[in-house]
Amino acid sequence: FVDDVLLDAPWVVTREMIATLNVSVVVRGTVRDCAECVAGPADPHAVPKAMGIHQELPSSMGLSLDEVTSRLQARRAEVAERQAEKRRKESEWYRQKHGL
Repeated sequence: FVDDVLLDAPWVVTREMIATLNVSVVVRGTVRDCAECVAGPADPHAVPKAMGIHQELPSSMGLSLDEVTSRLQARRAEVAERQAEKRRKESEWYRQKHGL
């Protein structure tokens, strides 16, 4: 179970980021298909490992970065429409509340 996912997270997990976001667990799967994941100069999860809050879970699906990217791009218009509707509702709320 996941409470929250940090979208567009930095590659390296730092102590400051963990403290600022009140992160209790850093998790990654066993499937990593990018060059930096496998051959990087330093482990981007070194800090959470040292803090004892890192977990690696077996990846039950062989889902690749390319597949995730394709899925996101396929839903781009849907997400953009949802965001536009959200902005419209927020603007209407501010207009009603503050007369803006």
